Amino acid sequence: LEEAEEQLSTARRTETKNLHAFEMVKQSLEDELKYANKEIDEAKAGLAAAGEKKSKAEGDLAVTSKGLEEDIKALGDLHHECMSKAEDFEAETKSRGEELAAIAKAKEVIKENVGGAEKLSYGLEQVSLLQVGSAAASRAVRLVRDLAKTQHSAALAQLAVRLR
Repeated sequence: LEEAEEQLSTARRTETKNLHAFEMVKQSLEDELKYANKEIDEAKAGLAAAGEKKSKAEGDLAVTSKGLEEDIKALGDLHHECMSKAEDFEAETKSRGEELAAIAKAKEVIKENVGGAEKLSYGLEQVSLLQVGSAAASRAVRLVRDLAKTQHSAALAQLAVRLR
C-alpha cells in the first residue's frame, strides 16, 4: 500500500509538474499570439496610413502636373506673343526709318527749290514759292502723302497736310 501511495504521490507530482509546464507553454504561446496580433494591427494601421499618404501624393501630383501643363502652354503663348511684338517693333522701326528718310528727302527737295529764299524779304504783296505751287514742293507733298498711304502712318499723313 505504501508503494501504491508512493507511486500515486509521484504520479501526482509529475502531473502537477507537467500541468505547470503546460500552463507555462500555453501562457507563452498566448503572449506570442497577443504580440503577433498587436504587430499585425500596427502593420495594418501603417499600411492604411501609407495608402492614404500615397493617395494624397497622387492627387498632389495630378494637380501639379495639370498646373505644369497650363504653365507650359502659357509660356508658349507668351513666347509667341513676345515674338509677334518683336516683329511688330522691328517693322515699326523700319517704317520710322523710311518715314525719316522721306522727310529728309522732302526737306532736301524743298531746300533745293526754295534755295536762298530765307535771305530775301517779302512784302505783303509778294507771293511765296509755295503759294505759286512750285512743282518740286508739290512733288515733295505727293511723296510724303504716298508714303503715308503705303506705311499706313497717320503722322506722315498729317505732315503731308501741313506741307500743302
